[in-house]
Amino acid sequence: MYKLTRSGSFRRKIAGVGMVCVAGMNAWLGYSFGGYYIGDWGLFAFLVVVLFLVSVGLGFLGGMRSRVAVAATTLFLGYTAWTFLSILWSANRGDAWYGSSLTLVYLIVFWVAATLAAVGLSRRLALAALSIGPGVVALLTVPMLASGATENGNFFLDGRLMGPAGYFNAQAAFLLVSFWSGIYVAGSRRVNPLLRGLSLSSTVVCLEVAILTQSRGTAVAFAASLLVFFLFSGRRLRGLLAFAPVAGCAVFAFSDLNEVYLQLRLSETVTGAGLDAIDRAGTVILASAVAAALYGLAWGFLERSWRPTASLTQAAGVVCLSAVALFSVALFFVAVDRVGSPVDFVQERWVAFKANDTSGQDESRYLSASGSGRYVLWEVAWRDFTENPVAGVGTHNYESTYYQYRTGVSGWVRQPHSLGLEVLSERGVIGGLFFFGFLATCVGSGLHKRFSQLNPEGKGQVGAMLACLTYWFVHSSAEWFWQIPAITVPAIVYLAMLVVPWSRPRSEEDVFRPLDRPLRLAGVGISALALIAISPLFVSSYYQQKAGAENNPWVSLGYLERAQTFDPLNPALAREEGDTAYSIGDIPRASESYARAVALNPDHYANYSVLGGFHERLGDPERALELYRRAEELNPLDEEIRQAAERARAEVEARQNVSLR
Repeated sequence: MYKLTRSGSFRRKIAGVGMVCVAGMNAWLGYSFGGYYIGDWGLFAFLVVVLFLVSVGLGFLGGMRSRVAVAATTLFLGYTAWTFLSILWSANRGDAWYGSSLTLVYLIVFWVAATLAAVGLSRRLALAALSIGPGVVALLTVPMLASGATENGNFFLDGRLMGPAGYFNAQAAFLLVSFWSGIYVAGSRRVNPLLRGLSLSSTVVCLEVAILTQSRGTAVAFAASLLVFFLFSGRRLRGLLAFAPVAGCAVFAFSDLNEVYLQLRLSETVTGAGLDAIDRAGTVILASAVAAALYGLAWGFLERSWRPTASLTQAAGVVCLSAVALFSVALFFVAVDRVGSPVDFVQERWVAFKANDTSGQDESRYLSASGSGRYVLWEVAWRDFTENPVAGVGTHNYESTYYQYRTGVSGWVRQPHSLGLEVLSERGVIGGLFFFGFLATCVGSGLHKRFSQLNPEGKGQVGAMLACLTYWFVHSSAEWFWQIPAITVPAIVYLAMLVVPWSRPRSEEDVFRPLDRPLRLAGVGISALALIAISPLFVSSYYQQKAGAENNPWVSLGYLERAQTFDPLNPALAREEGDTAYSIGDIPRASESYARAVALNPDHYANYSVLGGFHERLGDPERALELYRRAEELNPLDEEIRQAAERARAEVEARQNVSLR
C-alpha cells in the first residue's frame, strides 16, 4: 500500500473518490434542510474527518506545495481558533460552542479539498460532482411539488417554494451556488458528451426550480456571478453556448413558474387552479431538462467529429460577445427609459429596502425591493461591532442583542442576515482580519494563476469557481448561509481549489515532504478536536429528539437529562426540561431548570419571560413582575412581555390594596 500511495494514478483515484463523497454527502444535506441541524451536519462532519484521517494516513498532507496555500490554511485555522476562543466572552456559551464546531468542520473541509487537489484531483471532476448533486435534488423535488403543497403543506409558503431546504432563500442558494460549475462542465470539450448533457440538464432544472422560490437575493447574486463568469472565464464562447439554452429555457418557462406564486400567494389552501399551476410548472421544468440534455449531447458528439478552426472560433467569439454587448447596451437604455436615472432608481430602491416597501409583489416578488426587515438587523449588528470592535459579542450570540437594540419589529431572529456583519459583530476586528484575509488570499491566488499561468481550460475553471464564489458571497451578504452547510461547503471547496497549484505533482518529493510528520500530528490533533467538540453535541441532539418524540413525560425527562449531560451549556435544553417537569407537577425541578436556563444565557429576554410566567402561575406576582421587567429591558418592543408585566403589576397592586384594608 505504501508504494501504491506514491503512484500518481492511485493518488488521483483516491482524490476523485474523496471529492465525489464530499459532493454526494453535500447533496444529501441539501435534501435534508440544508444540513442546518446537527443531526445532519454532524454525520457530514464525521465523513470529512474520516477523509482527513485517510489523507493523514496516506501521507497526503505534504502535498500542499504552495506557500500561499499554507498561508490560507493558517488564516482559516486562526479564524477557527479565535471563534473557539470567543466562547470565553459569550453570554450564551452553548451557542458559541455549536457555532465554533461548525466552523471547525469548514476548516477540515477546506484542508481535505486542498489536499485532494494538491495530490492530483481533477478540478473538472470536482466541478461536475458539485454541480450535478443539486441537480439530482432538484429533479427529486419536482415530482414532490404538488404533494408538498397539499398533503405535507410545508413546501410552499405565501406562494414561494421552501422545498427540502425548508427556507426559500436557502433552497435557491443551494441549487445555484454551483450553477456556473455546471455551465463550465457543459461547455468543456474535454468532458464526455453524456456528462455534458447531464450537466446542462442539471443546471436548467436548478435554475427553474430556484425561480419558484421567488428569492430576490438570488436574482441579485446571480446577476453578479454572471458578470464575473464572463469576465474571468477563458472559455467565454463555450460558456455562452452552454448558458444560452439554459437562459432560453428559463425565459420560456418563467410565466408558468411565476403563475405558481400568483395562484398560491393569497390562498390559505391549495385550490384546483393552484394545483394546475404546479402541474404546468413541473411539466415545463422536466421538458426543459430533456431539451437541455439533448442540446448538450448533440453538442458533445458534434465536437467529437468536427473541430472548428481557430480563426472560425475567434470570429464566432467576437460575434457572440458583440451581440451580448449590444444586448446589454440596449437593455440599459430600455431600463433608463422605463425607470429614469440609474442613480435615482438605485436610491429609490434603497429607500424601499429600508422601509420594507412591498409594492410590485402583485405581479411577481422579483419586482419588490422590500428588505424584509434586514436593515434593522444590520443596524443592530453594526452596533454590536462598534460597541465590541476588538472581540465582538461572541460566536452565535447576536440573537440576544438584536432584541435589546432593534428599532423595528422583524420577528424571530437568530442571525444578522449578513456574512460580513456576522463575522465583525460576533468575532470583532481580529476575527474579521482572519476571515477576510483568508478569502482574499484564496481569491487573489486564483486570479494570479488565471492571468499568469493557466491555459484557456484552466482559466475557464477559475472563471467558474470565481463566479460560484461571487454568488455565494453576494447572497450570503444578505442571508445566514454560514449556518447552512449545503450552501457553504461548495464555496469552501472552491476556495481550496483556487489556492492550490494547478500542476500535478511531478515526483514523490512533491507530495511526501520532510514536514510530513509534523503535518500528520497536526492533522490527527485537529481531527481529535473535531470529534471532541462535535460528538457531545450530536449525541445530545439525539437524546433531545428522543425526548420530543416520547409521549411519557417521565421518560422524556430522562432523555433530556442525558442530553444535558453531553451539552450542559445549552439553555434551550434546560428550558425544555422545565416545561416537561412543570407538566407533571414537579415544581422544584421546573424551578431549578428555568433558573439554570437564565444562568446559562443571562442576556436573552426569553429565559426571564418563561421564568416570570412560571412564578405567575405559582401565584407569586412580585417575583413574576421582577422577571418580566428584566425581560422587558432586554426586549423593550415585545408587546406580550409588556402586557404580562402590566398583568403582574396589577396583581401586585391588588394584593397590596387588600393588605392595607
